[in-house]
Amino acid sequence: MVKEKIGSASDIQVGSCTIGGCTAAADNGPLKLVDETLRDGTQSLWGMMISYHMFEPVLREISEVGYDQLNLPHHPGQPTVSARFFKEDPRLLYKLWRDKLKDSKTIISTVSMGMSLEVAGPAENKTMVSMYYRQCKEWLPQLQRYMLMCCTEDEIKNTFPVLFPMFRSLGIEPIPYMAIGHSPRHNEEFYTSRVKHIVEKYKPISICIKDVDGLLVAERIRKLVPAMQAAADGTPLEIHMHGMNGEQSYNAVVAMELGIRKITTCIPPLAYGSSHVSVYNVVKNAEQMGIPHNIDLEKVKVIEDRLRRIAKAYGHPVDVQPLPFDLQTYKHQVPGGVISNTTTQLAQLGLQDKLQDVLEEIPLILKELGYPIMITPFSQFIVTQAVLNVQLGRWVQCIDALVEFAAGIYGIEESGVNHMDQNLKDKLLSLPPAKRIQKIADNLVANINSEPSEAECKKRFGLPPDADLETWALRVVMKGDEDLKNVTPGGPESYRKYL
Repeated sequence: MVKEKIGSASDIQVGSCTIGGCTAAADNGPLKLVDETLRDGTQSLWGMMISYHMFEPVLREISEVGYDQLNLPHHPGQPTVSARFFKEDPRLLYKLWRDKLKDSKTIISTVSMGMSLEVAGPAENKTMVSMYYRQCKEWLPQLQRYMLMCCTEDEIKNTFPVLFPMFRSLGIEPIPYMAIGHSPRHNEEFYTSRVKHIVEKYKPISICIKDVDGLLVAERIRKLVPAMQAAADGTPLEIHMHGMNGEQSYNAVVAMELGIRKITTCIPPLAYGSSHVSVYNVVKNAEQMGIPHNIDLEKVKVIEDRLRRIAKAYGHPVDVQPLPFDLQTYKHQVPGGVISNTTTQLAQLGLQDKLQDVLEEIPLILKELGYPIMITPFSQFIVTQAVLNVQLGRWVQCIDALVEFAAGIYGIEESGVNHMDQNLKDKLLSLPPAKRIQKIADNLVANINSEPSEAECKKRFGLPPDADLETWALRVVMKGDEDLKNVTPGGPESYRKYL
């Protein structure tokens, strides 16, 4: 709950804002925090390794803290994490979510892969996308928001006309997340033109500035936010910032100074590092600026204690601190949610000593690919290719996803394809999979807008027309049934507990 603002601090200047008496801060209403502890926090710091009995002791409690919005990892990757790595049935996890969030007043949300039904893959057709999201709503009826990533002009042009009406028909409001890039072409005009178009055509309830790479600094925020606010024409802006440059605490103050009231935070030990700023820090600074909030910090403390005990029991980090400012992060631009997975996967391959080599290889690949924004799916396959280049030699082996990239499956306009190194592009498009992939790329827009029958979509995955939607959806996102066959029998009582 908000405390009295500290008058003795009124003469301390932070940028152009006077702490304790910021006029801009006072004019834009209360703070509405978004909690990313269990989704982006675990993705950034725990390599997505979160199980049933890690959610169970804290989920309801987080929903009662006073957050405006709570984000969950309700995306195509979570069922595989549950089944493959923890031998748990993801359907039981979804039931836990439903039960714990019954009658919750907090807005429940998650991230959307757009019209792709995998973490990194081509867009699917209208029918399949509708089938999948209908099932997601069945799994979690409380779902009210989807974070809709905006990485390229192609996504906005080709998928938004399908996704906005589809989500709204399910009672879900899509929030465009504008991923911020750091190449010369990713300037203020790049973003304001897209914001203006989205606001005029789709009238979203808000638009989020997504600092996926955690590289924003105060100077750029002070240019970017007013420009986007003017283009948004009254539509509120949110901000979502990873911590790769260690500046996120001050950046949150600058954002509040500029009138932004919806900020993503995490609860320690899932705050800081490559994750998001701590809820404690943002609330404390908001109080200093005289901005009211509804966060119950006593309840946060109880959750923090449980998360620390869970982390310690599993072997996750428990004492995460803000990262130091490191110029190398501006070269490799690996997002906060990917750096943790990269470190984990290198260790699994016995290549943990190659992390620096991989980070030095990534800027070379970024330049050759034309500087795509380092966000899903680009970041995943760029990092994967960097590992191969370090292991085997540069471009000795190329992953299919980069052939897809060169063919334009992930966008042409501003994705980087038009700025690629021509020799590399020619090499990729001459590889054996290229002919098949180019055919998919040439028909991508037609496929997005196609509407095969549900029976045809089920048949594609080896299921009869009367197969239930849940069975189909799990087979699609888990790429088969093998992981589900190996879950531990007996349900949650047989799963490992941490408290």
